[in-house]
Amino acid sequence: MLPLLLIIAGVLAYINTLPNPFIFDDVPWVIGNHRIASLANIGQILTATNRPVLELTLAINHALGGDNPAGYHALNMLIHILAALVLYSLIRRTLLLPKFTDRFNHNAHWLAFAVALLWLLHPLNTQSVTYMIQRGESLMGLCYLTVLYCFLRYATSPHKAGDVIAGPPVPPPVTPRTPNRALPWAFAAVAVCWIGMGTKEVMATAPLVVLLFDATFIAKSWRDLITKRPLFYAALFTAWIPMLWFISSTLQAGPDASVGFALEDKMLSRWTYLLSQPQVIVEVYLRKAFWPNPLALDYGWVPAIPQDTPPNQITRLFLSNVLWQGTLLTTLFLASLWGVIKRIPLGFLGLTFFLILAPTSSFMPIADLAFEHRMYLPLITVVVFVVFAGYALLKRAIPATAGAYGMTLVLLFALIFASMTLARNADYQSRISIWDSVVVARPQNPRGWYNLGSALKDAGRNDEALQCYARTLEILPNYAPAHYSIGTLLMEADDLPNAIAYLKSATQLDPTDPASHAQLGKAYLYTNQYPQAERSLQQAIQLDPNYARAHEYLGLLHIVRKELGPAATSFRNAINADPHLLTAYQNLAAVLTESGQPAQAFNVIQDVIRRADELNLSPDALRDFT
Repeated sequence: MLPLLLIIAGVLAYINTLPNPFIFDDVPWVIGNHRIASLANIGQILTATNRPVLELTLAINHALGGDNPAGYHALNMLIHILAALVLYSLIRRTLLLPKFTDRFNHNAHWLAFAVALLWLLHPLNTQSVTYMIQRGESLMGLCYLTVLYCFLRYATSPHKAGDVIAGPPVPPPVTPRTPNRALPWAFAAVAVCWIGMGTKEVMATAPLVVLLFDATFIAKSWRDLITKRPLFYAALFTAWIPMLWFISSTLQAGPDASVGFALEDKMLSRWTYLLSQPQVIVEVYLRKAFWPNPLALDYGWVPAIPQDTPPNQITRLFLSNVLWQGTLLTTLFLASLWGVIKRIPLGFLGLTFFLILAPTSSFMPIADLAFEHRMYLPLITVVVFVVFAGYALLKRAIPATAGAYGMTLVLLFALIFASMTLARNADYQSRISIWDSVVVARPQNPRGWYNLGSALKDAGRNDEALQCYARTLEILPNYAPAHYSIGTLLMEADDLPNAIAYLKSATQLDPTDPASHAQLGKAYLYTNQYPQAERSLQQAIQLDPNYARAHEYLGLLHIVRKELGPAATSFRNAINADPHLLTAYQNLAAVLTESGQPAQAFNVIQDVIRRADELNLSPDALRDFT
């Protein structure tokens, strides 16, 4: 009944995610991802991305339900529930190993259930489940736990006659006719490890954690660890081969190749990133593990010691921002290392926590310093520690009723976590609500205010959007996207002089953004400053020859100058760059009509009507066009 209760609890906690729309990185990875449009693209999926298994699941979702987000959220929920079930089985079987003699024989299933239930419902996991594209984290977590479970079954299953291994209490007798039941589990562990490597890079630590698990709970000694299963470990560590290939392809693609936010400034140095992680691990990951409120999609965490810090201030910032957190984590790490050497379970928990966080929370810089989903697997170690510490205390204080009181506390916290998870899932119900929760949790996060402004702008709430953009610039005055967005809104309000001022600032702060140059060119066009308009539009096209709007605005400039031939060329360039740009077709038809070519104009209109489905035109849009 306990696994069934886990399934029910998981469904009830995450059922309200099904109507949630795609947000932020979901959009380019699903709606804007041509690779997942058909399962026939499987060859491209497996070779053109550093996370092919993740993309394959997206392609399956797309094949079954198109762009309907409900199917994607349902699969995320299923993956998380399966991970909790594997965790339950892994802990239960671990507690029955000879390592613990008979200490947990009567309570193994209840303790395993307590850990799995609290982890399943913990609100800190919502980013890995409710934020659809973070399926990469939960799917990797499922693979990670499955590898450990398969290894445990392999190491404790009857081998061929003559093999003597550590296993569950009172194993069945082994005879010469007994088949090797361990081998399928060994193959399964290696196969799932390979699959996990194609899901997310954190999986690279799985072989090391399996090794530590074996040393701590199963092998009789470190020497026994090496001599008993050499072929298995040789096969398991071959899973690093695809991982190395994925990492090399990611490095060739650049720092923004994987899912996540891209920094607007230069990538942080390794030293800056490393010095900031003690703050993040202690003040975000560990603190949120014990009290997960408030949570944020984007923390916008500021480096503990920014790269441009004057030398005379580095010591002061180190003492105030890094010293105590770094000292705490170093102490925990050394204690965990000592515990692993002595083959103590607490040492395994601690070192596993640090190993799983190492790829994202050490010296290798990633676009953002802090993300909740990075705690998906490390959270297990915290929950295990709390559950077993509480169990030990209750056994000592009230041995006769420890089990009843313990499960009462577990169910109480499970209800609290479930209610918090449901509330957090509701934050993902719209772009406005999720970014509003970000600015509430992190009011000094300029990117949070900017994205809230963009969500409000798309909802037609321009006045509120302007306030959010202004708040962005109060925090970070040189944030180019906010200057661009304010300029765009001021253009819509016919405040062209101020719009030009903001758009000029945007092009100066980020000279490589074609959108800012194109919008500035449009503003110059509307104020009859034609030479400046042409210069800005040509700059946009030079930066991105396929920027359709720049070609379209240049076509409008040619119309004003009565240059109908160049205008038609510009509109054709716009259509080639973006076949869905209806206004370019309309303007091209108008120019052709004006230049005495009504037949060609009619052909342009007929072409759009014939391709209405291909261009995703709604009946209302098609009627307006015709």
